[in-house]
Amino acid sequence: MDTATEGTDSRVETRVEADPAFNALFDSQFETMTWLAYLLGADDPEDIAQESFVRLYGRWHTLSGTGKASAYLRRIVVNLSRSRLRHLRIVRRTTPDRLPDAASAETHVLAGHEHRRLREALTGLPTRQRQVLVLRYWLDLDQNAIAETLGIAVGTVKATNSHAIANLRKVWPEQEEH
Repeated sequence: MDTATEGTDSRVETRVEADPAFNALFDSQFETMTWLAYLLGADDPEDIAQESFVRLYGRWHTLSGTGKASAYLRRIVVNLSRSRLRHLRIVRRTTPDRLPDAASAETHVLAGHEHRRLREALTGLPTRQRQVLVLRYWLDLDQNAIAETLGIAVGTVKATNSHAIANLRKVWPEQEEH
């Protein structure tokens, strides 16, 4: 612990050194987890990613190797995004006269025209279908990893993926492969 005081400032600065493996995971996965939260519909994807890493760090010593950390981190992001969306639904129901917040500059940068169209199409899907599509086609996870992340059976992943693709084709027909 480093303690520093300057002049009459009596604040104590504490510096905590994280595990190098955690730092490496953060450096390699933060942007990916931010995008994951964004694609799952979170209105504050960077906050979701940050909170996910905070929670992961709190459990870091209990994980059996860094190999499980990525899957655990993805699950935290999915769960926090889901919780955030539930919270937003309740807030929007109880305050209908409130004006919607303006989108942040980061949101505009992340979402070009096609990204907005895709996000709108994804937002129209049921939550589980959106989660399966994002995990499969954006994170390129296999069906087993998706099942583990969402806590569902592999067969459910397959069926949900099929239904989600069919629903996307209904709202975005020009994107079908010929």
